[in-house]
Order: sequence, then structure tokens, then C-alpha cells
Amino acid sequence: MRNRLRFLLTTVGVVVASLCLVGPVSAAKPLMMKIDPRLQVATVCFPVTDPLGQPRTLYGQRYTTPTATASTPAIVLVHGIASSTANWDFSPTWSTARALATAGYVVYSYDRLGYARSSYFDVPGGGETLTTSEHRRMLHQVVQDVKSGGYSTSATGDCAAATPGGMRNPTVVILGHSAGGWVVAGYPGTYHDVAAMIQTSIFATTDGAAAQSNQTSQGGHFDPNPQHPDYFDFFHQRSDCVSFNTYPPGAVPSVVDIACTPPFIPSPFGEITDLGAMLAANDAAISQIGPGTPVLLAAGDHDTTAPPEKVDADFQYYQAHCDCDVSRYTIQNSGHLWQVHASLPQTVDEFVSWLSSRGLPPSSRGSAH
Repeated sequence: MRNRLRFLLTTVGVVVASLCLVGPVSAAKPLMMKIDPRLQVATVCFPVTDPLGQPRTLYGQRYTTPTATASTPAIVLVHGIASSTANWDFSPTWSTARALATAGYVVYSYDRLGYARSSYFDVPGGGETLTTSEHRRMLHQVVQDVKSGGYSTSATGDCAAATPGGMRNPTVVILGHSAGGWVVAGYPGTYHDVAAMIQTSIFATTDGAAAQSNQTSQGGHFDPNPQHPDYFDFFHQRSDCVSFNTYPPGAVPSVVDIACTPPFIPSPFGEITDLGAMLAANDAAISQIGPGTPVLLAAGDHDTTAPPEKVDADFQYYQAHCDCDVSRYTIQNSGHLWQVHASLPQTVDEFVSWLSSRGLPPSSRGSAH
């Protein structure tokens, strides 16, 4: 195990995305985002099957305004390593999920199997089986649940007491951060059932991995979790999060205070032990996307995990192989975890503008895909 972890750390330099935030230390006045006061947040519970084919429930949340209908495009948010739904919703006034819902989308987030409230600790060795391809397969089940309304809702926040039946949103966009970007990168060319894909804060192709960079990410570890050796602890202390995730001049200290307080969430080893095979599988899937699904690649201008050179290589790979409408956006004054930087409102606006220009405007004006 130690040799495998050392190989991962030295060959990819940055491999795995996290999501536990981190932040700067400037004494700026706390920032607030414009959030619709009528916005409602509901607990949702997605039925999926695990790598053994057994039924499981993924904990999630749905963000809606009163104007949302079945014709409103939905955005499914896919988190990275050492992360959860919380990464998309740090507070009522600083939230990617709430901002996208305020713009006029129905927004869903969920804890991937093995993370936070979607625990998989009861399966011995199960963390090794939770590979990127398995997470992608379960995302497909989540997308189908969103399209059909085939999930449950819970008034108590407990999926054990959920009531079957949810809102139907046939038009779905997927947005992945860090290791969640690995999951979404191979998705459109594999399942062909989403209207658009946004990959952020990661390189997802073999060309991206091979691209040379002068930047090196710091702060992450692949140490086996003492209670669950098939999981690893990526962060041990706040300084790890700060080093890995933030560009201090652009980060929001109050959000970092919310997000980067231990204990940190352990991550399943399966996501990082098949790195080479996963990138090759992404290459093959990207070549199958086709013209019907637009793609946006985004990363911070100071992201040491997905530095400009690697994002450039990914972008060029998509251009050469996907036969799709691919765009790139550089998030200003941002490190790896763009959700904790002051540029977040501008980033949300950019995502909304890009989706609108691709025939997926918010609210009921969205066209069916």
C-alpha cells in the first residue's frame, strides 16, 4: 500500500481533488451573495445500486425557488475527494447551489457513496471498490432519478423516513469539481443523457496528466484511515486544506472558517488507485461525446492541482477528439476550491451565461434536450 501511495504522489503530483476548503487570512469584510429569500432546500434520497449490485441510498439536497417547474433545467453537482454536499452550500449567504437556484435552475447535490451521509463503511474493503467508473455509474442512476422524479424526499433530513416521489426535471446538466470532474468528464460520452457538462478544477485526460507544469500542489496526503484502511485521510489539519485549496489573496476568510475545520471526511481508495486506467477510459469516452452535448472546462488561475498548462492540454484534447462544442473559462484570483473565493458570484454568472448561450437558460424558458 505504501509503495502504491508513493507512486501516486510522485507521478501525478496533484492527482486528487479535495473539497474541504481552505482559506486565506486577510481581514476583509464578510461577503454575501444574492440569494432568493423564497428559496427552499429539501432533503432528497436517491436509490442506487452499489458495486455489489445491492440497493443503497445516497443522501442529497434539492434547491428550488417557487418558479421552478418540470421544464426548468436541473443541475446536478458532483463533489470531489474529502468532500460532501456541504461543499456546495457553506451558508445561506455563500452557496454555489443556492446561487444557481436563485438564477433559475433546479439544483441537486448529493454525497457520493462512501462519503459523509452516504456511508459505505459497513462493507469490508468497500472503499477499494468505489472507483471513478462506479461513481459515474451511480451518477447515471441519480440523473435518471432526477429526470423521472424517482427519488424520495424527507421532511426530517433522514432518508430512513423519506417519502417516495419527487419533482421531474427531464433536462439535466452535470457539474463536477476536482475528483467529481473525473466522474463527469467520462459521463456524456458514456451515457448520452445530459444536456451539458461542466468539468472544473481537474485534468481528466492522459494529455492533461502528461502536461508539464512548474506548479506543485501541497497539503494533500494518502494516509490510510486508522478505522477504515480502505479509505484515506487527505487532510489532517487546517493548514493542509489552506495549502491545497486556496489562493489566499482571493479567498474569503469567513467561508474558510466554515469549511476547513476538522475533522475531515475520509475518502475511498478506489478513486485514486486506478488513476491511469481512469484517465484512459476518460479519453475513450470523450471521443464519443458528439455535437449534441456542450462542454465547459473551468479552473482557477492559481489552481496548483489543475494549473493552466494541464487545463490547456485537456482543452486541446477535447477540441481534437470530442466532436463537441467545448469552451474554457479561467476563474480569476482563485485556487483549487473556487467555491471559497471571492470570485464565486462571477463564476456562477459565467456558468449561467454559458448555459444560456447553449440553449439552456434558467427558469421555464429552458428548451428541452
